[in-house]
Amino acid sequence: MSVPRDQKLSVLTVGVDPGPLEGCTLEHADDLLGALARLADGGIDVVVSALELPDASGTDVIVSLRERAPEVPVIVMGDAGAEPMDAFGAGASDVLPQDAATDLVARAVRYAVTLRKVEAGLRRYQAFDELTGLLNARGFDLLANHHFRLADRSKDPVLIVFLRVDEEGGAPGEAAVADAATLISSAVRVSDVVARVGSETFCALLAGAVPGSEPIVLERIIEAVATHNASTGHDRGPSISIGAASYDPEHPVPLAELIAEADRRMRRPSPGASEPPGT
Repeated sequence: MSVPRDQKLSVLTVGVDPGPLEGCTLEHADDLLGALARLADGGIDVVVSALELPDASGTDVIVSLRERAPEVPVIVMGDAGAEPMDAFGAGASDVLPQDAATDLVARAVRYAVTLRKVEAGLRRYQAFDELTGLLNARGFDLLANHHFRLADRSKDPVLIVFLRVDEEGGAPGEAAVADAATLISSAVRVSDVVARVGSETFCALLAGAVPGSEPIVLERIIEAVATHNASTGHDRGPSISIGAASYDPEHPVPLAELIAEADRRMRRPSPGASEPPGT
């Protein structure tokens, strides 16, 4: 379900000039107001935008673009600040350096469109969990294997994170599971894949993971849970056990083996711990 190489994509650039992108037709807007007006006319596949515009800045840019055209992915170019996860949390599909090479930008554009097409197709196969709105086990299996096929061609690694929700005194209720879904989703990129694969378990797939990024991702999820519990006064509230494994295109293994490996590596961080499991 990837985008055919001969299919031209319509890209709206806002406040940035990534240069000519292979397989793309570019239109340009100087500010947010102009971008919103163009999006209202339809026909745009992807937006590539700066975070600093004459009439808006920061995550407000991303939120406004997504509100106008929720189905259109937004890729940010430039300095996302000390915490690029803010941009992902606001709805950005990817964050690229201001001086990113044109081939990298073109690749990010095609990846964002491919992911949207795959997700749209999965909705026809009852592949989503009713409680959380995330992919269910069937949907995750379909989408993960699609990413593995892409990785086999690109030779980029794919990180699989396996998570289990724990609650003091017994099995977690629906509220705890729903909270966990929100926290996990907020700690990864919009372009990453999060699924509820069991009554108390989740999986996250991070395509194009940079080698060595695993501890950073795990720590973000742990910190998101700790911050949530602290803000709600639930010092002994729900916690998440977490483990990870990488799909190596040079030595491919089935998804079930990766999940089993991540399960074996799973640890439950102690309260207030900042060191991620597996380090």
